[in-house]
Amino acid sequence: MVEFAFDIKQLFPQPIIRVQAHSLRPTVTQLRHRPHPFIANPQRGHSTMPSCQLSQILDVMGKLSADAQGLRQPVTTADKLASDQVVYLMADDAAGYWAITGLLKVGTKDLFLFDQEGCCRRAKQTPAILDFYVHESRQRCGQGKLLFQRMLEQQGWSASKCSVDRPSKKLLGFMAKHYGLVRTIPQGNNFVLYEGFFDDPMTKCNSNAARELQAASRIRSQSQGHYIRHSHDQTQVSRGQANRNTVRNGAHSGHFRRDILNQDSVLGASLPTRCVQDSRVSRSDH
Repeated sequence: MVEFAFDIKQLFPQPIIRVQAHSLRPTVTQLRHRPHPFIANPQRGHSTMPSCQLSQILDVMGKLSADAQGLRQPVTTADKLASDQVVYLMADDAAGYWAITGLLKVGTKDLFLFDQEGCCRRAKQTPAILDFYVHESRQRCGQGKLLFQRMLEQQGWSASKCSVDRPSKKLLGFMAKHYGLVRTIPQGNNFVLYEGFFDDPMTKCNSNAARELQAASRIRSQSQGHYIRHSHDQTQVSRGQANRNTVRNGAHSGHFRRDILNQDSVLGASLPTRCVQDSRVSRSDH
């Protein structure tokens, strides 16, 4: 367990609390490592502000978690806690005083992931386990399961739908023991996914939405093609109508010429015979 020079009981109205970035301030004290437990150095002074005390707790627990996992740099620090991340802290008074026993940092990530068929998918707001540490004195006694389960309930997640960032062998064993998660889906990044990650209503809904979008696109394409064909047909109809009008007008012109010729013929036939004879006599005189 991890003990501090200040009383942490006031920070823990219940054994597990949620800490977010808006409740923190930069760390204002240096901590001195002692063999057991971890105690803040009272000679260097410390702030009594709860936010600063929480910052100290996060920094110390993050350092212990990194050491336990063999990491060069801590994953969890107060000044690097993002607004969309949450840290769950666990404490108890089993030793007769309140001390920190565990830390669990979670958040959401936008990731490109491979499913079981090897197809790449873009997963937005993917639940992610970012850091998990239970003090050695509290391991193998149900504290880790209690902390993890409280996180799932608070976040509204299920274990199989969580991605795990660079899990240690202990964490992989923890997921297998308590949630039966053994078979993983290989990824091209540092995250580990378990089988069943893509088997949820949200993923199916997104697939249905994609199919609906493709269907809508086909309908638009068909509509555009129908419009083009309709315009072409209208153009052909207009041209055909114009040609028929031209033929019809030509026919009317032919009828008009025939009518004139017929009128001339009738006119010639209706002239008196005397007029015709007089015309012949006049020509003979000339």
